[in-house]
Amino acid sequence: MTISLTPRRLRRTRLTTLAVAAAVAGATLLGTGPVNAATRASADGASADALPIAVHPDQLGKQLNAGFVGFSFGAATVASDSYADTDFAGYLRTLGPHGVIRVGGNSGDATFWTSTGEAAPSWATSGTITPDKLRHLATIVRGAGWKMILAVNLKHPDPARAADEATYARQILGDSLLAIEIGNEPNFYYSTPAAYYADFESDAAAIEQAVPGVGITGPDAETNHSSWLGDFAGLEAGHPDVTEISDHTYPASTCGDSVATIPELLGTGSVQYETANAQAALAAAAQLGVPAAMTETNSVVCAGTPGVSDAFASSLWALDYNLLIAQQGIVNADFMDGTNAAGCDPYSPLCPGTGDLTAEPVYYGMLATELVGTGRFAALDNPDAADVRAYALRNGHRLTVVLDDVQDPAANGAKTVTLDLGGDFGAGHLTALTTSSAAGLSATTGITLGGQQVGAHGAFAKPRSTPVAVHGRSATVTVSAGSAAIIQFG
Repeated sequence: MTISLTPRRLRRTRLTTLAVAAAVAGATLLGTGPVNAATRASADGASADALPIAVHPDQLGKQLNAGFVGFSFGAATVASDSYADTDFAGYLRTLGPHGVIRVGGNSGDATFWTSTGEAAPSWATSGTITPDKLRHLATIVRGAGWKMILAVNLKHPDPARAADEATYARQILGDSLLAIEIGNEPNFYYSTPAAYYADFESDAAAIEQAVPGVGITGPDAETNHSSWLGDFAGLEAGHPDVTEISDHTYPASTCGDSVATIPELLGTGSVQYETANAQAALAAAAQLGVPAAMTETNSVVCAGTPGVSDAFASSLWALDYNLLIAQQGIVNADFMDGTNAAGCDPYSPLCPGTGDLTAEPVYYGMLATELVGTGRFAALDNPDAADVRAYALRNGHRLTVVLDDVQDPAANGAKTVTLDLGGDFGAGHLTALTTSSAAGLSATTGITLGGQQVGAHGAFAKPRSTPVAVHGRSATVTVSAGSAAIIQFG
C-alpha cells in the first residue's frame, strides 16, 4: 500500500517541560528501557562502575495490557485491496490475539465511499472504498481476533455518506469494529478546532443515529498540534460523543528541509516530545472520562528516513517508546504504514517481499513490546535514564524488567547493571533484542529477538533466553550498548 504524507506537514517543534526533563535526568521513574548481542546475565559481583537500578514493586502505576501495539495504514490500501494477496494475518497473529488496525491517514482525505456504485468525484485520487473491499479486510481482522478503527472522510464532509459507511462497517465487522474515526488531522483543513468541531458534530450525530452505540474517536490531530486535544475536549465536555481520544505522535521529522538522525530519535529530546504529546492526550481524555490512544505513530513523520526508520535503532526506539507512553496511561499505539503491500516506506513495519511480507526493524520493537507481557508498571530509580532506559512491571508474583541501552555500540562498551528487585522473586530469564551486524544501530539485517527472526508468513519460533541468578533480592546483568533485554523474574 502507499500513503500520502505530503510536505504540508509542518516541521515538528519540540515540546519540553521541566517535569519531563527531571524524569530524564533520573529520580524515581515508572519506567524508562536497550541490550546488544553480548547482552548476558552476569554471575559475578557488581563492578565498581555498575549502574544501580532499584525497583519498587509495591509502588504500582498504570496497566500494560495485551494488544498494546497495532497498525495504522492509509485508506488507500483498503481502496486498492493491496493487502489481500499477502499473509498480513500471519503477522498479526505473531503479535498476539489482540490488537488494533486503524484505517485512515492522509489518503483517507482523498478516498471515496460508496455502497451504490457511484462514480467517484475528481478529488478521490486515492480510490474508492466499497462494502466488498471492507469485507476482504474484515476477514483478516476477525481471523486474527483484532479490532478495527475506520476513518470517514471529513475533508469532504458528507454526514449521510459517513453514516452509510459506518452502517456497513458495523454490519461487516460486527464486534470487531472498535470505532469510527471522524476525520484525519483536521488541523490541515480547518482553521480552528471550533470550525472542525461543527462538522465533527454533524457527522457524529448522523453516525450515532444510524449505528447507535458505535464507538467514535477524535480529534486525530497531527503530531505538532497537540493543543487541539485540549480545545476539542473542552468543546466535547458538555455532551461527549467520543469513546476514545485519539492522537498522532512522531518524535522526528523528514518533512520539508527537516533531517532526522539516529541520535535524535534515540535522544532525550525525543523522550520529552513523546511524553508531552502523551500527557496532552491523557489530559484531554481525563476531561471526558475516556481512554487515550496514539492511533497513528512511528519514528519519523513524512514516511520515515532511510538509515534511521528502517534500521535497528528503530527497533530499540519502538520498544522504549511503547513502554514510555504505556506507563503514562496511553492504551494503544498504532504504527503507521502498517503493511505497505504496494511498496515500502522507510518506516513501514512490514514490506512486500517475494509472495509475502517481510518484517522490518520496527516490527521487532513492536513484537518485543508484546513479549514483555502484561502487568502494572512499578516505580524504579535509574540514575542513567538518558543512556539505559529501564522499566519494571509486576503481574502477581512475576516481575519483568526491561533494559534498553540506546547508546551507540561503536563508541560505548557493555554496561553492568545491578538490579535491586525490592522483593523476593525467583530466578529470572533474559530475552535479548539484538543485531549481529557490525553496523550496530544502523543495521538492517541480523536482527533477532530471543535469537529468533520473524520468518515467512509471520512465523516466529519460541524465543531463547539466558538464565539470570537472583542473590537475595538482587541480580546482576551485563547489557551491551545498542541492544535491549527483557528479564522476567518468577
